[in-house]
Amino acid sequence: MSVVRIVIKTLPELSHNAQYRWVFGNATPIYANVTQEGLLCTISPVNERPTIGDGLDHMLVPMSVRSSEAIKDFVSRSLVFYDCSRHDSCRKFL
Repeated sequence: MSVVRIVIKTLPELSHNAQYRWVFGNATPIYANVTQEGLLCTISPVNERPTIGDGLDHMLVPMSVRSSEAIKDFVSRSLVFYDCSRHDSCRKFL
């Protein structure tokens, strides 16, 4: 299982029973765990991840954080995914 640690200095306080959800591309939103630094989120299963196109070495995937009660995102950014078969340096971390 792969995880992403998101550092957020000030998370909005959620109402009772609400939780943060992490939205990764078009995958089903995943509940995030609150840490002292921000959030810890699992990456979507491989079969739900977008594929890197032929001839490309990376792709940008939109991600956002929202409340389980809200539609509006608190944070939105893009994550870069690399094709490690095309980069010697990322193989060292696998």
